[in-house]
Amino acid sequence: MLKPYRKITKKELKEDKFVMYTIKAKEYVENNSKTLLWAGVILVLAIVAITWYARSKSQANITANQLLGQAQFAFAQGNDSLGIKQIKSLIDDYAGVPAAGQGCFLLAKYYWQLDDFANAKIYFKKYIDDYGNDELLTSGAMAGYADCLIKDNDAASAASYYEKAAEVNKNLPLAPSYLYSAALAYQDAGELDKASKIADQIIKNYDKSDYKQKAELLLEMIKLKT
Repeated sequence: MLKPYRKITKKELKEDKFVMYTIKAKEYVENNSKTLLWAGVILVLAIVAITWYARSKSQANITANQLLGQAQFAFAQGNDSLGIKQIKSLIDDYAGVPAAGQGCFLLAKYYWQLDDFANAKIYFKKYIDDYGNDELLTSGAMAGYADCLIKDNDAASAASYYEKAAEVNKNLPLAPSYLYSAALAYQDAGELDKASKIADQIIKNYDKSDYKQKAELLLEMIKLKT
């Protein structure tokens, strides 16, 4: 004899669904145990790798800063050959670390001060291409690179880099100086329109700077030429 019909309650329906989900989950785990095992292994390895990378990066920063300090001390003691060797090692072995960027700029400036513009050019450009996370050093590297281009008789390219140096941060104290150098370089390259525009920019934006008067005199000279 058939049992009389009884309406299923919501509670019973939920319990039935829970049982079905549990059974399906159990079946999925049993059927995919190997896949889940490897997924777990991969997750653990990823966590280990991330932890190792973070610790390794932290240690690299510490060691690179120590090496930079040693190089600076060597220069201060007049042992330039050791300082150069240590900075080159820093640049090669710790590429991408902030201290390596600082060392790269330091080495470029060292060569620049010795009028060794060929080597200065190499390291200024390397800093520009590989680092550039410090506004002051970046603008200085671009201006230094521009100085090297002037020595190569490439006034037009030099002017462009002087401009870039000023544009890194227009509020930096040396920004009007870089712009004035750009205007002079454009004048030397025969690009008088660009030279005039930059001179105007100095006059308008840096009216309290000593370079305002220099820019005004430059404009008068350009007018005489045209």
